[in-house]
Amino acid sequence: MFEEPLLFIYTKHPFQFLDPQSSDEESPVPDADSCTGKELIKLFQQEISPSSEIAASLKRTCGLHLSQSCQYDTLAVGLSRKELQLYRVRESGELALENGSLGRFQSGIRGVKFFNGDPNSLVCCTEDGDVHLYDVRNGSEVHRFEDTSEGLKKTISSCDINQNDRVLCASSEVQKNGDSFLLFFDIRQRSYLGCYWECHSDDITHVRFHPTNPDLFASASVDGLINVFDISKLTEDDAMQYCYNVETAVDSINWHTDPTGRDLISCVTTTNDLHLYDVKSQDSVALFNREKITEAMRRTSVIDCNVVGTHNCGNGNFFVLAGSNFNKGKDCLRTLRYDNKCLLPDRSFTNSKQIVRASVYNEKDQYLIATGEGGLITLWKCRTDGDGSDSTTTAGIINSASNSLKQKLHVSHRAKPY
Repeated sequence: MFEEPLLFIYTKHPFQFLDPQSSDEESPVPDADSCTGKELIKLFQQEISPSSEIAASLKRTCGLHLSQSCQYDTLAVGLSRKELQLYRVRESGELALENGSLGRFQSGIRGVKFFNGDPNSLVCCTEDGDVHLYDVRNGSEVHRFEDTSEGLKKTISSCDINQNDRVLCASSEVQKNGDSFLLFFDIRQRSYLGCYWECHSDDITHVRFHPTNPDLFASASVDGLINVFDISKLTEDDAMQYCYNVETAVDSINWHTDPTGRDLISCVTTTNDLHLYDVKSQDSVALFNREKITEAMRRTSVIDCNVVGTHNCGNGNFFVLAGSNFNKGKDCLRTLRYDNKCLLPDRSFTNSKQIVRASVYNEKDQYLIATGEGGLITLWKCRTDGDGSDSTTTAGIINSASNSLKQKLHVSHRAKPY
């Protein structure tokens, strides 16, 4: 029923695919470490080997999306073959396939997300405009969210669920009428609530709810804007709280809280730069371009630098996961710890066999799971004996508060989405 697709590889822009022989930019100079092996061991004091690894398919596929349940024992994987799979994460750190065909779709998967408080409920959004709700206990689809208020369904690009599991948001690409949408659904009532559509002028690439405030929500777009909303407000105009102009296409965003309790938003651009913003002041806290991230990783080829994303690691700290696209990602996968507007060497994950495209980090048990262009799901257990950092080493450029990055807010009044 499902024909084997041509070999496509996912690129930094979430809606583009390239031939697998050129999964990212072609580097004219081979990438390599910029220092000796002894210096690397000193800098990246934690060198971690995989605890478990499993292939998602015997056929060529790419792992694009990951989500872990709130009890950390189940992992959902979205593949480029338009398949949704479930894996069991055992206490020993071993990965085991639980359901290899939870979902099979006619269009590409754009996001997967477990509920925050229910380990048995999972949503998966697909490009053709559907958001599928599953009960993972029996592998059944219990509901399908869609918006047909304007006739045809909208092309979905990402989705997320708010902290109390009551509101689902799905974002869209630019539609034929020139608008891109943030669609809201009531999870309990299984109903469409409404939408915002004047906040972005291009494809919306990522949406993320705040980890503790169920009403706070952020969206990012190819138009270079990151918008923060309070969805408890009556209109879209009132809901728009803050806006940051990154001035380049944004690939993904994440929420962080610094040790003082201040909310921050990080974003990874399609050019593999990392920006960090203070939510309330709308100021740029730090900017690490691709060159500085390559330098912090102790690598030589900037064009091969692949910034996967950021992960919170407790006590108001977070780290950046980055690797090299050279040699199909087999030579380098490392984390850089953010500390006082600098990126410091942290951990080195050995025996990576692919260019990583998605990852999750278990803050409680301290392990990293990654998937990517090789179709492998790999788990690394992170040791806790030492923080793996060198306080004398700093990398990055500090971009102080810049009023030029503040975007003037002007949106039309909208009906409250729920």
